[in-house]
Amino acid sequence: MDPGDAPDWRKKQLEYEERKARAKALKLRLTCTICGARPKTLLNCPCGTTQYCSTECQRIDWRDRGHRKACKKIRNERAAEAARAEAPTPPPSPPVYGPAPRSHADEVRARIAAEHEAARLRRKANPERAPLSERFGSRCPVCLEEWDVNERAVHRSCCCRRICSSCEEKIGDAPCVLCGSPLPETDADALALNRRHVEKEVPEAIKHLGDKYRHGNLGILKNAKKAAKIYKRAVELGNVDAMVCLGTMYRTGEGGFKLDKMKSIQLYRMAADRGSALGQCNLGVELSGSCPEESIRLWKLSAGQGYAQSELNLGQAYAQGWCVEVDLEEARRLFTRALTRGGVVGDSVREPAKAELARLNL
Repeated sequence: MDPGDAPDWRKKQLEYEERKARAKALKLRLTCTICGARPKTLLNCPCGTTQYCSTECQRIDWRDRGHRKACKKIRNERAAEAARAEAPTPPPSPPVYGPAPRSHADEVRARIAAEHEAARLRRKANPERAPLSERFGSRCPVCLEEWDVNERAVHRSCCCRRICSSCEEKIGDAPCVLCGSPLPETDADALALNRRHVEKEVPEAIKHLGDKYRHGNLGILKNAKKAAKIYKRAVELGNVDAMVCLGTMYRTGEGGFKLDKMKSIQLYRMAADRGSALGQCNLGVELSGSCPEESIRLWKLSAGQGYAQSELNLGQAYAQGWCVEVDLEEARRLFTRALTRGGVVGDSVREPAKAELARLNL
């Protein structure tokens, strides 16, 4: 409401409040900001907000209470306002007819949207391979690199996680980077840590314990039958690596274990259906005599994941025309890819692939 439209008593109240405010401001301007004294002469601060009765009070305010920075800030703001007030007023912009022009922000948003759409199309065209284990995922949790199917990952007994061999070499004897636990000092300590996860029905820990019985590590006597029993327990829990290991034991009769080719094929097929490159390669070898077309299909799936042994097998098939048309260029490409693979599997395949390439170049 406009003060002119207010009643008489309201007008008088506003006038009284204004007079009191002016009297209070005048009283403050006549007293020292620090001690409240009212001398005849006051020292006014350059910013105009404080005054002092003596240089001692000014020194207290500037040095101890930090008014020096506040005074400088106030003066700078006033100088900036004065400069803006003196600046010439820009001429009015000419009228714009039609749709408003696109701003810089609109261009940035459009570019970001286009980048997101391109990334979505790339993911749709090349979907990431589904992880074989929900616990381990599709990448190393330390370096975030995709798992190399030709390399054996390292099992950490402390947290029952898996990392790549290069990260294991970098960690060395330091505490675990995933859980912070110190490195087990003895084999017995490592075995005890792993057994704690076995009691909790962790499939990866059970498979790791089966490996120890199969190879006789960590002070455990080698026992193929005990290893197979533990592998079966891990297979029931859905561990893909245990399927391949148990299938190999059925196929080779390792350690006096009974031979069962049908059971081996069944386990390899279970692992192959889950996307295991090793399972697909081994199943292709087992079916090479009875169903060669299926072997070619499985080796192509495994080679698509970069498995060196499948690339070697598929290259030999193209070079010899086994169930496929002879394609020396494709064979040469597969042998070259097998030569570039690292890991344990890549090292074992490198010499045969080099020999096959030399044979093609004759």
